[in-house]
Order: sequence, then C-alpha cells, then structure tokens
Amino acid sequence: MRRAAIPIAMLLLIGIGAAEARVSAQQIAESVGRPRLESAGVMLTAAGLLASTVIYLVLGHLATDDRAALRSGVLTGVLAGLIGGALRALIISGAVAELVARYAAVPDWFITVALVVFVVLTSVASAVGGGAIAWTGRRISRAARSRPPA
Repeated sequence: MRRAAIPIAMLLLIGIGAAEARVSAQQIAESVGRPRLESAGVMLTAAGLLASTVIYLVLGHLATDDRAALRSGVLTGVLAGLIGGALRALIISGAVAELVARYAAVPDWFITVALVVFVVLTSVASAVGGGAIAWTGRRISRAARSRPPA
C-alpha cells in the first residue's frame, strides 16, 4: 500500500484540480460583465483545499519516518502540480482567453505564457505545501502512537 500511496495521492489531487477547473471554466464562460467570486466557486475551492489537505496528511501518516513523509509530500506535490496544473491550464485556457479578449488586446502568446507561469507556480506551491502537510501528518500520527493507553 505504501508504494501505491504516491501515485494514488497524485491521481486524487489531479482529479480534484480538474473538477475545480471545469467548474471555474464554466463560471467564467457564463459570466456576463466582470467575473465575480460566487459562493459556489468559493465553497468548491474550500472543499478542494480540505480534500487535498487530507490526502497529504494520510500520505504523511503512511510514511515510515519524517524524512520519508517530507519526500513523499514534495514528490507528490511536484508531480500533481505539473500534471494537474497543465491539465487545469488546458481546461481553463479557452475561457480565460475569451475573458481577456473582452477587456484587453494582448498578443497571442500572452495567455500561453500566463498559463505556463500558472503551472510553474502551482508546482512550487504544491511541493512546498505537500511536503509541509505530509510531514505534519507524520508528526501527528507519531504523537498519537506514542501516547500511553488511558
């Protein structure tokens, strides 16, 4: 199970990101006028963040030690950030291009560069956050195991 933990976590994280991106792209495409934050979008993002946090905590719980938890969280974050970020960028690219075209005249390459920057930042944030949360999951599970029975 521990060998499969990283690929399973990565697939779950990519799925969460893709679901959020689909809903975001739909909301952007359906927006009239300036796009606004909607409660449904905010709730979906909060649910996705919570689910992602749980995935990284479980990954840390399954690790054999603190270093392994940190490594597995960072590796999962980098892979999920790169693959999932690229998938999210692909999903939202059309809606973002249409939105930008409504308000500004930009060169054709602008949206591509912006989405590449998005993928890079997603990978960095996922690596840092994933490593920290997985390490925390390992620490929490270790503390729970070291308590004497009541």
